[in-house]
Parts: sequence; structure tokens; C-alpha cells
Amino acid sequence: MEIYEYARIIASVATAIGVGIAAWQIRRNAEQTKTSFEDSLNREYRELMRSIPLKALIGEDVTKHEKEMAKEAIYNYLDFSNQQIYLRKQKRIRKSTWQEWQEGMKINLTLPLFAHLTQMVFARLPHIFSELRKVRESGFNTDPADWS
Repeated sequence: MEIYEYARIIASVATAIGVGIAAWQIRRNAEQTKTSFEDSLNREYRELMRSIPLKALIGEDVTKHEKEMAKEAIYNYLDFSNQQIYLRKQKRIRKSTWQEWQEGMKINLTLPLFAHLTQMVFARLPHIFSELRKVRESGFNTDPADWS
């Protein structure tokens, strides 16, 4: 073998290694971006839940005044949950994150005040929150990324 052939082989191997490193970095950056996006949604969730009385979040009875104060926040939570489902359907969030969120939806929507207001919203507005309805009907055991 001549020096030229050795140089060509070494250059090919170096190129392949470079391509592999670049692909790894792109994948790593994509995962970091997805993590940042999911974290921003988690912050939005926590901010939304702050306006709901603690008694409602632990399943205790609330006063009429507390119920009135929580109505808008719970409606916004339903909208937020529906958006989370849409994002999973579009595969913009990871399956593991989706499973955690779905479990949270199950817990929240079975709390008495949430259940009552969800039933009221669903009855009055039958054509909205279709994704959330579908997750709820599945017993909170579905993956929207698998929906066709």
C-alpha cells in the first residue's frame, strides 16, 4: 500500500468519526431542547395550580367563595391539559413525561371540585376538549402519540 492509500483510509475513518460525533451532538441538543420545553410547561402548570385553593387540591370541601375563585383556574387547567395531550400527539414531549402528566391529570380530575367543574364544562361545551375527553374515557391509560 502506498502512503496515499493509507491517508485516504485514515481520512475516511476520521470523517466517519466526525459524522458520528456531529449526529450525537444534534441528538443531545434536541433532547436538551425537549427537556427545556417540558420544564417550561411544568412551570406553567405550577403557576396555574397556585390560584386553586389548597382545600380543593387535597380533596376537601370548599366554600362557595373558594369554588367561585377556582372556576376559572380549573377551566384553564382543562385547556392546559388538552394542550399537553395535543403536544404528546405531535410527539413534542417524551413518553415518560406524558405518563407522568397523564397520572397527574387522573389525580386532579378525580378531586371533587375538579370533577364537578369538569362535568359542568363538558356538559355545557360538548365540542371542546376532545383530546382530554378521550384520555379521560380511556381511564387515563392511553398514549396520544399512538392515535391515528
